[in-house]
Amino acid sequence: MTPARFSLLLAGIIWLSVGFRIGSRAMGWLEPYFVEPNWMLSLLFVSLVIGVIKSSTVLKKACLRNIANLDKIDSNPLNYLKGFLILFGARGVITILLMIALGFLLRFLKEIGYDPYNIFGFIYMGIALALAFASRFYFSEFTKQK
Repeated sequence: MTPARFSLLLAGIIWLSVGFRIGSRAMGWLEPYFVEPNWMLSLLFVSLVIGVIKSSTVLKKACLRNIANLDKIDSNPLNYLKGFLILFGARGVITILLMIALGFLLRFLKEIGYDPYNIFGFIYMGIALALAFASRFYFSEFTKQK
């Protein structure tokens, strides 16, 4: 397996695992709605729709832009470790850092009480689904590469 192909696999795994991690946090926040269901549980459908739309538009564009960086990953063995950073590029790494900062901000706001209706759980679920669904673009390209 070439470093470029390995980087595709790793990028897909990263997006999928981050999606699962964010989703598990969202499930914890949404647990009260599963214990005592009410109308707000229907917002899970909105989260699903947002996840599908975001994965098929914004994140697809980001994945394709990252996949275009494949030719920048040469066969240097060191690229098995850092190839995914080359794949994401500077713009992608900055976006990831901003998303991490946004996650910290949302969790901080939740802790100090700025989410009385638990909307952040539905937002997190939408983001988690979008990342998990969008990881398919990396896996699809991985299977095409030889």
